[in-house]
Amino acid sequence: MSVVKVPDAGGDELKLLEVDGHLYPPSSVDVIRGIRDLPIRDDDVFVCAYPKCGTHWVWEMARLLLSSDIEAVIEKDELMLEFIGNDVIEKFPSPRILNTHCLVEQLPRGVFEKKCKIIYIIRNPKDMAVSFYHHHKKLPFYEYNGKWENYFPLLMDGKVDFGSFFTYLKDWAAVGTTHPELPTLTLVYEDLKEDPLPGIRKLAKFLNCEKSEEYYLKVKELTSFKKMKAAKGTIIQATDGASVMYRKGEVGDWKNHFTVAQNELFDRTYKEKMAGCDMKFRYTV
Repeated sequence: MSVVKVPDAGGDELKLLEVDGHLYPPSSVDVIRGIRDLPIRDDDVFVCAYPKCGTHWVWEMARLLLSSDIEAVIEKDELMLEFIGNDVIEKFPSPRILNTHCLVEQLPRGVFEKKCKIIYIIRNPKDMAVSFYHHHKKLPFYEYNGKWENYFPLLMDGKVDFGSFFTYLKDWAAVGTTHPELPTLTLVYEDLKEDPLPGIRKLAKFLNCEKSEEYYLKVKELTSFKKMKAAKGTIIQATDGASVMYRKGEVGDWKNHFTVAQNELFDRTYKEKMAGCDMKFRYTV
């Protein structure tokens, strides 16, 4: 277990943390190893997704639906399992909306015992890939300065934090079979981009906190990309002052990065890796 520097196809290195055979962002080994033992409460809610699939966005929706203080500015990273120690998380008042990019079996043991509610988000993996590239470039602790054409093979090989997105997608797609006891709501990033209101209503019903249509419209307004970037975009900044977590938030940006050859390779690899896993994605809205 140690800090590792993973070279891309051009020789630029991505700084990561390896713990027990899994790759994570540069964090703390003790924090990572403590995830499984986090004491879980009956009313804990989990937001789970592969990186850059809308975790901040949906976490904020859930917070506004469950919160008694709609004006509070709280960052989801304050309750992210991979970065925050159990001693800190335990001090947060209920209901806690915890979030993680971990695989199902890496969740705290208490999640399965308490049958915690899981909000799972999926996003088309091509847009995710582009967003993850910029995430790695902008966050200083990754120390990464590679080019997209050299980063692409790295991502396809799963040599990034949280590993292969193919593995992640298959793992979570099977959660209904592997852990049918977990109440899980799946939200689709592209559906939310097209119209957030149906997703907000589903979320409220799932969390047993249904409210007025006026309130849902307020949640939609407060969780718009523009509003969230203005309210929270300065919390985590790149060295040039740009927001790391709020770059574009668009559907279809992958077309500005993928070459024809990369797109064909991705489609072939996806078909091979995801055989037997019936998942459909929207690449435009």
